[in-house]
Amino acid sequence: MSSCDELTAPIPSTSDDDSVGGEENEASLSDMKKMMMDTTISDGSGKKKSYWAVSMETFGMANGKEGKNDLWLECVEQGVPMLKEYLVEKDRQLVVEQQKGNKNLLPFSSWMDLVPLDEFHATRSQFLRVFLKWAIKDREDMVANDDKNDNNGPKLIVNASKARRRLDSYLDWMKDNMAVDISERPLTLDSVMEVAKIWDLQSTVSEDGRLAWWMDIGRMDKDKIKATDSQEHLRYMVWYSHLIMFDKNAQDHGVILIEDFNKIGFWNVMTLLPLDVSAKMDRLTIGVLPVKMKAIYMFGAARWLNLMLGLMKPFLSKKMRERMIVVTETMAPNRQKFCDELVSRENIPNGFMDLHGDSPHDAMFETLKKKGKKKKKKDADGEKKKDKSDAEETKKKKGKKSKDKKKKEVES
Repeated sequence: MSSCDELTAPIPSTSDDDSVGGEENEASLSDMKKMMMDTTISDGSGKKKSYWAVSMETFGMANGKEGKNDLWLECVEQGVPMLKEYLVEKDRQLVVEQQKGNKNLLPFSSWMDLVPLDEFHATRSQFLRVFLKWAIKDREDMVANDDKNDNNGPKLIVNASKARRRLDSYLDWMKDNMAVDISERPLTLDSVMEVAKIWDLQSTVSEDGRLAWWMDIGRMDKDKIKATDSQEHLRYMVWYSHLIMFDKNAQDHGVILIEDFNKIGFWNVMTLLPLDVSAKMDRLTIGVLPVKMKAIYMFGAARWLNLMLGLMKPFLSKKMRERMIVVTETMAPNRQKFCDELVSRENIPNGFMDLHGDSPHDAMFETLKKKGKKKKKKDADGEKKKDKSDAEETKKKKGKKSKDKKKKEVES
């Protein structure tokens, strides 16, 4: 299998004379810089900033930050009750603020009402574990003489404080962008299916357990994207992000994004959706979602994408730079062979990126449905056991009453 290090091509230097469109060379580098620097959008908190500044903030949130006084734990399970208690306290504060008449609060009584647990057949504990798993220190970041660990003591690998901060970021993003929407229309597969057909995102599992997230821009109907209300696109991305988030492979092994740009030009990309909506999607998937993006493979990149990465390079962490991989025709003269080696043929969605694959189209929807049926059966079995237990308890109580009655009759 190819490694990230083998595939990381040097990002070209930039100059204002370079053209950065698709095959038609439709935009100059100076035009691209001007658009990103001069276009202002909301940063999510109500402040207006340049599209460039918001994007750089988002990429800076990808891995989260570690603080000097952060609380470290030995395992994920230690953190679950802590985060549960933290949510209880947040709900107490929410009630107090609502009683004061704060109009900018949730249209719900609990922060957990923002989380579509039922849609993804998840529990509150499973939801909180996602954040704690995300906060496990990566193996490559561990050092032999870490001051949090001594040779004789327990190994502290879960940053509970970092998990809590990511949880806050998630809840704030959902409050600001989805609270009113999902209070009026629950977030379900049926409610986003029409937009799902336009985007046609797919997900499979690679041989090494990572979740592969596939995006084929060439397959998307650009006219339908522009004709559809932008909030509907955001709803779909929120739904799909939760599908990824609640996937056990994504939690335990991380995600690789595989996307084909199909030589799309700069202006075509930038005008598919309103920039503020694009920025919200980026903030959700890169800066808020508690899932580790292990690699981003970009196929079919026009020259502008290489140049944009060149502009971004000084502002990205070393880890992020290494994980953003532009797959050129020189690297992968045979795209089929490259992807076969990357994830194996059986894990490629058939027809995607003009590839042959053995994974059925929309297989992830069927997986979700099976998960729902399994949970429903488990709940039904639990109810049967409870009913049986209640019946046995009732029988015991009746038997005891009968014995007590006979005892009193004998004594009298």
